[in-house]
Amino acid sequence: MMSIFQTCSAVNPLANALATLALLSCGVHAAEFEPERLKDGVALPEAMPRLYVSDFSIGHLSDARVHVLDGRNGKFAGVVDAGYAGAFTTSPDGKRLYVAATYMTRHTHGERHDMVEIYDADTLRMVGDVAIPNKKAQAAFLHNLLQTSFDGRYLYVQNATPATSVTVVDLQQKTVLAEVPSPGCYGIYPSQTEALRISMLCGDGRFATVTLDATGKVAQRAVSPKFFDAGDDPVYVPSPSHAGRYYFVTFHGRLHKADLRGAEPVLEHTVPFVTEADRKQGWRPGGYQAFALDRERNRLLVGMHPKGQEGSHKFPAQEIWTVDLASGKRLARTKSKNAIALQVGDSAPGYLYALNGVTNQVVAYALPSMREVYVSAPVGDAPLQVDAP
Repeated sequence: MMSIFQTCSAVNPLANALATLALLSCGVHAAEFEPERLKDGVALPEAMPRLYVSDFSIGHLSDARVHVLDGRNGKFAGVVDAGYAGAFTTSPDGKRLYVAATYMTRHTHGERHDMVEIYDADTLRMVGDVAIPNKKAQAAFLHNLLQTSFDGRYLYVQNATPATSVTVVDLQQKTVLAEVPSPGCYGIYPSQTEALRISMLCGDGRFATVTLDATGKVAQRAVSPKFFDAGDDPVYVPSPSHAGRYYFVTFHGRLHKADLRGAEPVLEHTVPFVTEADRKQGWRPGGYQAFALDRERNRLLVGMHPKGQEGSHKFPAQEIWTVDLASGKRLARTKSKNAIALQVGDSAPGYLYALNGVTNQVVAYALPSMREVYVSAPVGDAPLQVDAP
């Protein structure tokens, strides 16, 4: 007597090719089906230099992104959600990515929630979050609106309601330590020696420096002498730093160097890097992140555009100037592909990355030759910021 399986398989020669269907049709249960499970996160190579590119997602603002590229070749490696107008920064050791974002309970409306989200830089998985006051500045991606302390213990979040203040997050305890009022001041510049000390850039042309005690209360506040005129020659909010010094560039092409390590801010020197001949041609800095430090060679890379005028300070760069930090002397000029953001990679291979504001591509240049190495595929809808820890 033939078995049920033998009977079923003999009915049609195609039964062998349709074994599973035959078994089920004959009443024999196949092994329980195991569906593939989607996995969050990735496994980025440890040796891969990270290149983070913000995407303000101008056409769908509640869905901003931080794209992760391989800094060696510009290839896509991953993406992190940034909610609405999510500022981002990395930890000093590069192992964590912090995003301060806003979410609404009904996507585009409803109850507001401001959060600091913590991601592992190797897997891009969220490993924690902290609820913060619903005061975070609703601004385009911009350096110095979200910064860590030099030791990575604290995170400073720029607020604007429109009254300005700074939320201090204790990343170790995952709690809000304090909110520091900063009337008339915008931009966060942490001290490189004291974890609970920050300076801010103020509209009256001064620095304000605040030192907090361990409980988050203001222990000391100091103000610098006036060093720029916001009506005549304003400074850009983004400011790169090195060895405790911050470098501020003005709309007309002056470079201010400030020591913001101590309890009192100190302006060390100011040098112009636009000559009179260049000024007559209207050469001015331009972009959202218009300059970057080549720390190894003590140089500043500045995105520049000709025929500058009032309101052109965010125009894409037609050239990238290499400037000596000490003297302000221009050492080289390189044709630019509409760069709106510049960043020098801190990890090998140490390229200069320039974000093309027209095509949304990243152009990598070898330093110090400024030889073009690669051009990435387009990144996102409205990228504005580049970070390369």
